[in-house]
This record gives sequence, structure tokens and C-alpha cells, in this order.
Amino acid sequence: MSQWRLAARLAWRDLRGGIGGMRVVLACLALGVATIGGVGSLRDMIRDGIAAEQRTLLGGDLSIESSDPLPTELADFAMAHGAHVSRMLRIRSMLYAPRGPGRPDDRMLVELSAVDDAYPLVGTLALTPQVPLGRALAPDHGQPGLLADPLVIDRLKLKIGTIVRIGTAQFHVAGSLDRTPDGAGTVTLAPTVMITRSALDAAGLMQPGALVNHVLRLALDGPATDRPARAGALARAIAARFPDQGWRIRGEADAAPALTRTVDQMARFLALIGLCALLLGGLGVSTGVTSWLEGRGRTIAILRCLGASGPLIRRTFGLQIAALCGIGIGAGMVPALLLPPLAARMLSGLLPIETTTIPPLLPVLTAGLFGVLVALLSVIPPLARACAISPASLFRDQGQQAATRARSWRVGAALTLCVLLAGLLTIRLADSPLFAAGFLGVVLFAAGTLLLAGLILRRGVSILLARLDTARGVPRLALALFAHRNATTTRMVTALGAGLAAMAAILLTEGAMMAQLRDQMPHNAPAFYFIDIQPADLDRFDSLAKAQPSVRTIQQLPSMRTRVVAVDGIPAEQVNATPQTRWALRGDHGLTVAATPPPGTKLAEGTWWAADYAGPPLLSLDAGLAQGWGVHVGSTIRLNVLGRAIDVRVANLRTVAWRSLQLNFAFVVSPGLLSHAPHTFVATLATDGRADQDAATLAAITDALPGVTGIRVADVLARLTALASQIATALSVAASIIMASGALVLAATLAAGWRQRVANAAILQAVGAGPRQIRVIWLIEFTLLGLTAGLSAILLGASAAWLIMRAVLHLPWTADWTAVGGMMIGTLTATTLCAMLVWHRALRPLRGRAR
Repeated sequence: MSQWRLAARLAWRDLRGGIGGMRVVLACLALGVATIGGVGSLRDMIRDGIAAEQRTLLGGDLSIESSDPLPTELADFAMAHGAHVSRMLRIRSMLYAPRGPGRPDDRMLVELSAVDDAYPLVGTLALTPQVPLGRALAPDHGQPGLLADPLVIDRLKLKIGTIVRIGTAQFHVAGSLDRTPDGAGTVTLAPTVMITRSALDAAGLMQPGALVNHVLRLALDGPATDRPARAGALARAIAARFPDQGWRIRGEADAAPALTRTVDQMARFLALIGLCALLLGGLGVSTGVTSWLEGRGRTIAILRCLGASGPLIRRTFGLQIAALCGIGIGAGMVPALLLPPLAARMLSGLLPIETTTIPPLLPVLTAGLFGVLVALLSVIPPLARACAISPASLFRDQGQQAATRARSWRVGAALTLCVLLAGLLTIRLADSPLFAAGFLGVVLFAAGTLLLAGLILRRGVSILLARLDTARGVPRLALALFAHRNATTTRMVTALGAGLAAMAAILLTEGAMMAQLRDQMPHNAPAFYFIDIQPADLDRFDSLAKAQPSVRTIQQLPSMRTRVVAVDGIPAEQVNATPQTRWALRGDHGLTVAATPPPGTKLAEGTWWAADYAGPPLLSLDAGLAQGWGVHVGSTIRLNVLGRAIDVRVANLRTVAWRSLQLNFAFVVSPGLLSHAPHTFVATLATDGRADQDAATLAAITDALPGVTGIRVADVLARLTALASQIATALSVAASIIMASGALVLAATLAAGWRQRVANAAILQAVGAGPRQIRVIWLIEFTLLGLTAGLSAILLGASAAWLIMRAVLHLPWTADWTAVGGMMIGTLTATTLCAMLVWHRALRPLRGRAR
């Protein structure tokens, strides 16, 4: 203990002289810790909010959903087990707002929620004006009430009392549907409009084969502690009483899966960005500590000459570095605690739940532990090197002790332990060992590539020097200093290239996504989708569409709903599917019947059935789904169609171009068993693309066929583009974090070599070099650094963006060369500014001496 007290006293006395270049070290640690801790805290706050409102988000203790009508026996069975029930129907339709005689009606695609008197079983509605739901939806002068999402009211300029039309029925607008308790548990393609169940029947939309989602909500009384267990027992009883049904039964744990997945994925991405910033900052920490220890070289030498042992020196300067790194980590933990509540308040209008107000401590502590591990990995090697140098070498070669290597099994063991702990924390942060391993692999590959680029650059310059004419004085001298073994070339290429590579990956991914939405999809996409076309109305639909002057092509196919029950005898929920294809094993999906291949069909495997085939049902399946499920030609898939389980054998696999937005089905069944089942038709129209003619086409068809719903593809693409813009904003924030960390590392690297630069400048001036020649030398150096770092970063960023687009998003890769060129110009500009800063500050003391 006496040795530790002495070390602490010496450390405190030395720190009174200032912290010098350690300010960059503090900033590097603070930035990474704040990002990781803040994102983790916000994610846990949202998770806690979802967990606290799971029952409300679900709308009860159980939710049973099906595309087919639910039998009345199901509700009776649930009520016999003590449950309260509420029925709801969801269907998409067009809402028409009349604009007076001689003017076309405004129209908008909406999601109708037809509720009964028991709705909502759990939670409360937020309405404007705030009146009981029954009174709001009650008829007024024979016209039932309607509550609309604020987006509908704003878009169609509706007011309370405005008469609107849905299907063949008229409604009066009773108010604004500001918030529904179960709104986050359901993903909808259009804003919600709420009416009563009887009003939906009057609208004439409940036709055979219509795309309707039937929902039965169940709520149990009694204490909340055992309610989930009782709900689970009721779900098992329902499954036993009604076996082999295509229903989806959800409990509290599955209340808002889409919201939970979105929050987790975004938080994982931003947390890994923070980890990148922290690991990149580790370079700055290592460089800053090395430079700081070099500045303490005389102090270390004096202590060694006065008899201080190696352990005492390690403790003295280890305590100093630990205290300073602790300040940096603490400075990052403070905003990680204070900012998430502010961010949650800003997101309150976007999230359908109320987050907790107190940020959890565990993510912040985890981020702090990350900071400690990164600091240890960055500090141990330079500290060991500094303590391994003899006093004589310190006095003789001040500032060059970094060239000495400390070989100790203790140092190796400590670094190995830190790496293992950091890997374990990364796995916890990513919630997936495979994802964490991929992330660490990418980081190591990028670091190795940048280090290799720096080494190749220095080696190449050395080779060039051997062949360069000695008459080229200034360029040759610049290259000689650049290729010197103690130069910071490799470190600066790594520092500058790491931040640029991350930014390049983000910018190129963003550009490729926007190119798909803005340039490629609209060229191939149809102008309209029309759904819920009854077979009896198909001829009239054709005649109406062909009468429109802008319509070029019409494509139509029969449509019905299906759900995957089992794959090769394995229940759908137990199939070992890839994450990209698991969506098709959940919920209802479209199915069509075709005797001949639909237009544009490309078979990947197998053959199509004969046009007059009349045997057992065969299936043509999307090849991507087949690969994700491990399915091949000859496999058997059990589908639930109209409440009946049907086994179909896979006859062929098709390559489906989903991003073309053409009329595609994942499941195409042979004629025969399903040919005469109730169904509707889906149609697409390709037009000339003029907005006024498209509006006239939509009005002509939907006015004549009120039960048909028209979806304008341009509106869908506009919503996707807006969503992509929001994602681009998040990516830009992530890029700014990476660039800030890279800038700090670059600053630390420049500061580490500052004394050497001043010394070199003094030597050059002593042998006759003028300030202009010294500036040229540094300008050549930084231009080479910028070119090497920029090209390496573009290569790494393009590779990462290509991998993201092809392997994660499954979209084609399109390089945005404008972004690449802009980034390269920005890199060269930044390195030129760095050169100007260097010669301005490094030559200033020399000018003073000259005077």
C-alpha cells in the first residue's frame, strides 16, 4: 500500500502541470461511450414502454386473426371460459369526399376498422371531440358516424358533419381518431377509419372473396399476475378445441412485433455505429497516450535515475492515465443518462406508446465497460513500452521511445483478456453471436486493409526514392521524410481512412437505396393496382379500363388468401427458415390459380403443369422462399385456404422480381380444386404516366365500381421515398458520429508527431530550406495521405455497401459516383487544410527565432 500511496502522490504532482494532449483521448472515449450508452438506454426505455402496455397494444389478453370468418362457436367457447369478447373486421377501401356538382370527388385509400359495442376491451380511445365511441358512430339523419385518422381529415379537408362515401353507403364525419389503444399492434398500408360492423354491411363491401381480416379479441378478469398464464391456457384450449385452423393467435408477448423489431434493429445499428466510433477512437487513445508518455520522457528518466522501480513507474503513470480515461468515460456516461429522456420526449408523437422517464443504468454501465476495455487495449502497449526503456536511452533519444517493444507475457495476457471481454460485450450488444462475429470480422478486415494500404504506400515511396533523380530536391526530400520508418504515415492513413470508409459505406448505401426507389422501380412499375374486383364485375372493369385513353396494358389474375400451415410435415412456426423468408410463414398471403404461366414467369427449377391438368393440386413457389425454407421440387406444403387445409406438391420454382412491383404471387396453384372457390380478381394498369389522366382513370373505375379499391403506385412510391429519406437522415447522423471520431483520431495523430515536425522544420531551415519549400514538402505529404486514404476508403465503403444491398436488402447494387467524387474532393480538401494548419503552427516558432 505504501508503494501505491507513493505512486498516487507522484501522479498527482505530475498532473498539476496539465494534461496536454490527453484532451483528444478524453473526447475519443466520451464520444463512443455516449453513443453506445445513449442508444442502449433509449432502446430499453422504449422496450419497457412496450412491455408496460403489451395488453393495451394487443387490445386484450388474446387476439385471434384470420382471413376467413371466425365461427360463432369460437366466441361462445371463449366466453364459457370467462373471457370478454370483441369482434372487429378490417378491410381496405376507398373513401370519397364529394366536392359539389360537376366536380370530381376527392378519394383516398383507407383501412376500415369495423368494431362492435364492446370495443375497446382494454385501453381508451383518443377522439376529437372526446365523446363516447357509441355516440360518435351512431347514425345521424340515417347516416352512420365515421371517425377518421387526422391524416385523412387533413388530406381531404374534412370537417365534422361532412358527408363522405364508402362503397355504396354514406357516412357523416363524427370526429378525428387521434389514437387507438391497439394501433401499434397492427401494420396497415393506409390510415385508419373506424365505423360500426352494421355500417360495413350497408356499404356493400363484404363480397365473396373480399380481402377481409377477421379479429376476435379476448380479455380476462382477475389479478394481472397470473393473467398471462391463464391466457396461455385458454389459447391452448382453443387450439385443442379447433384443430388445424389457419388462425393466428397472439398473446401479450406478441403484441407489437413489428414495432419491437424496428426498434431493436435501429438500436442495434446505431449501437454498432457507436462501437465503431469507440474502436476508432481507440486509435486516438493509443496515439494520444503514446504522445503524452513521450512528453513525460524526462520525468520517467529522472525517476528511474533516482531509483524508482519499473512497477512504481507503471503505477504512477498508470494511475494518471486511468484517472484521465475515467474522466473521459464519465463524460460520455453523463449524456448517455441525460439525453435519452429528451429523445424519448421528442419521439413521443411518433411512437404509439409512452416510454419510461427514468433511463436504465445497465446500458450506460455496459457502455462504460466498453470504454474501459478500449482504453485498456489502447493504453497497455504504450505504457509497457515506456516503462521498458532504460534511463540512458530516454536521455539520449527523447521522443523516440515508441520504437522499443516491451515483450511480456503479462502484457499479452492482459490484451487477450480485454479482447475476449470486448467480444462478449459485442455479442450482448448485437443480441446475435453471428451478427457480432460478422461485425468484428468487418472491423478487423477494414483495419487490416487500411494498415496494409499505409505500408504499401510507404514501401512504394521508398522504391520511388531509389529511382528518383537527386536533382529533384524538394519532392525527393518530401518523399524521404514521408517514407521514414518513424513517420506516422501508416497511422494517419488508418485514422483518416477508417472514418472515410464508414462514411463511404453509408453514403453509397443511401444512394443505392434512393436510386432503386427514384430511378429503377418507377420505370418498371404499373400505374395502378385494383383489388377486390368481383368476377361478375370483371368484364365491366375491362371495358372501363380500355376506354381510358392513357391505359396501355391490363393484367389481371384471380386472387384469394392463404396461410402456410406446414412445410414437409413441419408446422410453419417450427420451420428453420432464414430471417429474410420467415415473413411468408406468418400471416395471410395472396394466392392465385393459373393454368398457364402468368406473363413474365421465369422458371428456376421444374416444369409447368399442362394447361388441361386436372389432378391433385400442384404449386409453383417463389424460388427465394424455397431456398430460405429448404424446399425443392417434390416437397409438400400444407396451405389453409378458406378455412380448409390443402396439401399441395411443389411442381416448379419461379424467380420472382418483387422489386418490379408487377403483379406477382408467391403461391400459384394449378386449376382444379380451387378453381371454383370464392375469389376476387387483382388487376394492374400501365398508363402513359400523366397525372391528370391517371386521376381521371382512377375516378372513372372506382366511381362505376364502388366496391373496387384502387391503389396508385406513385403514392406508394412517394411514401417509400419519404421513409427512405428518414432512413437517410439516420444514416447521416451515424456518418457524422464516425467522421467526428475519425477527426479526433487524426488530430491525435497530428499532435503525436508535432514535436518531430517542429524539429524537422528547424533542421530543414538550418540547411537552407525556406518556408515555401517546407510548405511544399508538407503539402506533398498530405496530398499523398489524402489520395491513399480516400481510395482505400472508397474501396472498403463500396464493398460494404454492395454487401448490404445484395445480402441484407436483396436489392441490386448501383454505385453513386457523384457521392464518390464528392467524398474524394472533400478528403483532399480536408488534408490540404490539415497541411495549412501544420505549417501555420509549426513554422510560427521558427519565424520567432529567425527574428
